[in-house]
Amino acid sequence: MRSLYKKYLYMLCLALLMAGCKKGWLDVNYNPRDLTNTDATPDLMLAPLLEQSVAARDTRFLQHWMGYWCFYQFPPGHALVTYNRPAAEYGIFPAHLSAELPFLEARAKELGQAFYTGIAKVLKVVQFQRATDILNNMPYTDAFDVKVLQPRYDDAKMIYESMMRQLDTASMLIKDANVNNNPKITIADIMFHGDKASWLKFVNTLKLRLLVHQANRADRAAYISAEIAKIMSEGSGFLESGQDAAVNPGYMLGKNLSYYFGCFSNHNQYGGGDYDAVLQLGSYDWAHANIFAMNLLKADNDPRLGLFYSTADLPLPAGAPEPFAQPGPQEFRGNQYGNFINAAVYPYQGNTYVSAVGGSRNSDVVKPEAKGIIKGRDMADWIMTSIESKFLQAEAVQRGWIAGDAETAYKDAVKESFRWLNAGGNSTAPALSDAIFDTWYMQQTANPKVSWAAAPDKYKLLMYQKYMAFNGIEPLETWTDYRRNNRFPDIPASVSPQRVGNVVPFRLLYDSNEYIVNPHNVNAQGTINIFTSKIWWMP
Repeated sequence: MRSLYKKYLYMLCLALLMAGCKKGWLDVNYNPRDLTNTDATPDLMLAPLLEQSVAARDTRFLQHWMGYWCFYQFPPGHALVTYNRPAAEYGIFPAHLSAELPFLEARAKELGQAFYTGIAKVLKVVQFQRATDILNNMPYTDAFDVKVLQPRYDDAKMIYESMMRQLDTASMLIKDANVNNNPKITIADIMFHGDKASWLKFVNTLKLRLLVHQANRADRAAYISAEIAKIMSEGSGFLESGQDAAVNPGYMLGKNLSYYFGCFSNHNQYGGGDYDAVLQLGSYDWAHANIFAMNLLKADNDPRLGLFYSTADLPLPAGAPEPFAQPGPQEFRGNQYGNFINAAVYPYQGNTYVSAVGGSRNSDVVKPEAKGIIKGRDMADWIMTSIESKFLQAEAVQRGWIAGDAETAYKDAVKESFRWLNAGGNSTAPALSDAIFDTWYMQQTANPKVSWAAAPDKYKLLMYQKYMAFNGIEPLETWTDYRRNNRFPDIPASVSPQRVGNVVPFRLLYDSNEYIVNPHNVNAQGTINIFTSKIWWMP
């Protein structure tokens, strides 16, 4: 997959060269592609690589597949609504750091900078975990050798186990590192600012994510048990409430945005309502409500409805024709994935009459009162949220992997979603968000999709509420849960009459260029069917 790696290397280069729209650590005039081995010190390399660990991925297609977002005018026959050859070439494959991250690791090791070395290992795991969860077997061992033009494909299970060992080593390097021997780590580390405790919590949470992915494979029980014991023995714990693994190089206001290389990374482009005209990417407006997730929120009277979605800019005129009925409240409306709407017949399904995503319409800096997914133009961009950490811990408790009360852990996870979205309208007083959750939870005591006591299947309840909490935030992990849990929740397929399958796909195809430049190794993977070929951790 060397061709696939090279395909994306230009993205990082351009992103670094356009870094003039950032402030702080990037007040340096240099071309990163002109650096010599002597010039390229870890403190110059880490910050842009951290940012690109977020901005590299384009998961908009999964927002649609997973029932969160919907564009009403995808042309009939479009590959994303028909599932006709959805491949990694769509730009979501996050392997374009395959050259830079090993170089950062090697350079840091050469200079005896253990903290930087450990961070490089963590970021490599982040990238390859995403890639493996999308493509299964892939180049891994050979991927780091620039002399290998046709890399072998490694077994995905082997990659997972190697990633766990890499995280073990990273944890030890970071824990034992002398911060003073890692120049400018507090500046170059735009995620945790050189805080060891936070990095160790992130490493443990990332480990837990990898283990949870394979939890439904009975043959992995002994392996998981041993790895959980190592995490607990290490003792640093997991990301806590209000603690995201999120980067912020100094996002600024008043700059033009572009899809890959703007002054704000991908998440920060997806604001609500009229927050950002850049959402009209090309001829499509991706970021509006899908009636599937929206109607679930409405059915549960979920207070997060207005935090995941914005009210429509204009109300639906009385008696206006609609292609399908939508329950109230009518200021929140969406579209149906794959349903091409004839605008001449139904003129009120366009952008101004349906809800955008993001909740907040704040186009200024982040403020304590800003609610929703995107709370301001200078918001940090997440690699992993505290919401995910809480749900991973809740599943680990529910499975008996770690100590705790399963009901309490479940409620804490859902409550963290309310806190993260700032439901209470004051981020400095999370108790306000807790109170909104508590009131809603008490009102739903008979609802098996909300109440622990009322739910006949506690695990499915946990997974359902995790699906709800990840709306617009972490669709790749939603897709992973859907696949490892036997297509739960039951997310509908595209309604496009041209679709080539009747369910959401399990995986993507390898990039088409791979069959040209590395045919022997890619063809050895056999015939790939996106609907039936499983990722290794699927039962």
